[in-house]
Amino acid sequence: MSTASPVVVTPGRRLGVEQEYEAGTGTYVRNGVIYSSILGTRTISTSSDEESDDAKATVSVERSNTKFAIPIIGSEILGRVVRMNPRAASVAIMMVGSTPCQEDFQGVVRVQDIRATEKDLVQMIESFRPGDIIRAEVISLGDQRSYYLATVKNEHGVVFAQSTDGNSMVPVSWEEMQDPKTLIVEKRNRVHLWFIMDGNRRFAKKSHMETPSRGHLAGFTKLTKVLEWCNDLGIKHVSVFAFAINNFNRSTEEVGALMGIARDKLRDLAENSELVNKYGVRIRVVGLRDLLPADVRESIEYAEGRTRGNLGMTLNVCCPYSATDEISTAIQRLVEDVENGLLSAADINETALEKRLQIPGPDLDILVRTSGQIRFSNFMLWQSAKMAYIQFVDAYWPEFSFYHMARILVSWQLASRDIERRKLAGAVHDSLASSEQIRNSESSSDTCCGDRT
Repeated sequence: MSTASPVVVTPGRRLGVEQEYEAGTGTYVRNGVIYSSILGTRTISTSSDEESDDAKATVSVERSNTKFAIPIIGSEILGRVVRMNPRAASVAIMMVGSTPCQEDFQGVVRVQDIRATEKDLVQMIESFRPGDIIRAEVISLGDQRSYYLATVKNEHGVVFAQSTDGNSMVPVSWEEMQDPKTLIVEKRNRVHLWFIMDGNRRFAKKSHMETPSRGHLAGFTKLTKVLEWCNDLGIKHVSVFAFAINNFNRSTEEVGALMGIARDKLRDLAENSELVNKYGVRIRVVGLRDLLPADVRESIEYAEGRTRGNLGMTLNVCCPYSATDEISTAIQRLVEDVENGLLSAADINETALEKRLQIPGPDLDILVRTSGQIRFSNFMLWQSAKMAYIQFVDAYWPEFSFYHMARILVSWQLASRDIERRKLAGAVHDSLASSEQIRNSESSSDTCCGDRT
C-alpha cells in the first residue's frame, strides 16, 4: 500500500468526489462529495495488489495528538494581505495566536469589518495593501474557502508594511505610514499609548499648593487635556497608571483625597465630558477593585456602564494596579482553568497567559513616564518587555505639554521601522522554531502506515 503525504484538515473540509476516491475512515459523503468528519490528517491510499486499473484510491482522515493551529471564531490571527478589491482583502493566515499554521488557511477582511465607526467612509485602499502583515480576529467561519476576519478592535490592524517600492515603512501618524527613501505617504489602518502619571505631589510642593490633593486635581485636568490631544491625533487606545496597590501605604488623608477625586471625576468624565458625549470614548477600570471604597466602585460601574457601547478611543484606568499582581493572577487563572478541565496543561503558553491579563488591547507601543524618574514602578512589566518604545520625561505630570507629546511621537516614528522589523523577525523566528518542533514531534511519533488494512 502506498500513502500520499498527510495534510491537516478540519471537519467539513472537501476531500474529493466518489468518482475518484473511496470514502475511508473519518469521512462522510454528501451528494457524491467526500468531506472530512473530524480534525486530523488526510491520507490517500492505493493498494499495491489492485485487481484492476479501475480500482480507486481511498481517502481517509485520522485523528492526531499533534497540536494544530486551527482558526475558530474569536481567534486572533496574524496574516499577510495577498490581494484586494474595493470590497474585500484576501489574507493568508500565518499564525493563530502564537502558533504557526501548518496548513494554508485563507481569510477575508470585508470593507464593513475594517472599522467600528463611519463604515460608509472606509476605503479598502486606505486601510491595507498587498504584502501588509495584519493582526485581526476571526468573526465567522465564512464559506468553504475563507474565514471572515475583522480589524474593528483597537488592537488590530497593520503591524508591518512595505511601500510600493519594497521599502520597510515607518508610521508618520496613527493612520499613515511613510517610505523613508521616497518620502511617499500611504494610509494604513493602524495603536497603544501608556502613561505613568508621576509627579503630582512634587508639583503641588513646587507650586506651593496647600495639600498634595491639589496636585492630584491638576493631574486629572492634565489627563483630560492629553486625552483630547490623543483623540485629535487619532490614537485609539490609551492606558494610564492612576493608583498603585502600594499607594494605600500613604497617609490616610491623602488616600482619602485620592479616592474622592476618583469617585467624582470618573462620574463627571462619563456624564459631562465632550470626549465621551461627542467622540465616544469608552472608559475601563482595571485592578483590584475590592480594595476600593464602595462609593468609588459605584462610580466605576457607572462610568463603565454608560460608555460600554462607545466605539471611539478606549481609556484604560489602572486603579489599584500592579504588574506583579496582574501576572500572578493570570497564572492563577491558568491553573484554575486546567483544574476545571477548561484548558489542558499542554496548551499553556504565552498567548494563553496574555488572554488572562487584566489589561486588554494591542501590544504596548509607547510607554511614557513623567517626573524624571527612570523606573517602571511595577507597571506593565509584561507588556513593556515586548519591544515597547519607552520615554522618560523630565517634567511633572501636570507640566506635561503638547511639545513633550510631539517630540515623543516624532522620535517614535524615527525608531518604529527598526522596532517593527525586530518584532516581525521575532515572530518569524518563533514560527520557524515552533514548526520545527512540530515536525520533530511528528517524526519521533511516526508509525508504519503501510501495515494498515
